[in-house]
Amino acid sequence: MPTGYTAKLMSEGEDFRTFVLTCARAFGACIMQRDDPMDQPPSKHEPSDYHCKALEDTRQTLTRLHGMTRAEQIAYGNKLRSKSIADARASSRKAQEEDARLKQMAALVLEWIPPSTDHQELKNFMLNQIKISKNGDWVANVSKVEDKTAEEYFADSVASAERNITYHTKEHAKELGRTNSRNEWITKLYESLPR
Repeated sequence: MPTGYTAKLMSEGEDFRTFVLTCARAFGACIMQRDDPMDQPPSKHEPSDYHCKALEDTRQTLTRLHGMTRAEQIAYGNKLRSKSIADARASSRKAQEEDARLKQMAALVLEWIPPSTDHQELKNFMLNQIKISKNGDWVANVSKVEDKTAEEYFADSVASAERNITYHTKEHAKELGRTNSRNEWITKLYESLPR
């Protein structure tokens, strides 16, 4: 039974070089070609620009935040605070509704009498699933959000942007390293094959 890698070899025949290049697509250096047609040989790659773009966007955000007047910082912090409070309250309502459903089901499961001792584990499993699904202390989460000041929300935004700059800088360097390593692997593969 042919695989995607041996189908053409078995049906039409292939030379060694073509077979090696087809099989090379199964390896990490060629992972970015996973969606390409099978007859497309490994090729060198360009690094993703995701982290570069995110880094530039974050730098612009940080520059904008640092350029704000005190009044703009407070207004920005208040806007973030209002959104966070609204989101926390919505999450709290959802958590309360979910917990109420879990509580109702737990009562039904507790009332259920398993038809045999073999079914007791099913009952125990259901109760455990309900127990581990309960939401946390949603009241405390809303309180935490409400207790923060506009200044704290602004400071958190600055700190987040600074963390993101560090993160995207590191991740871009890793992406360059991965791309260089993959391209080196592909180059060595081609050099090892007969022309």
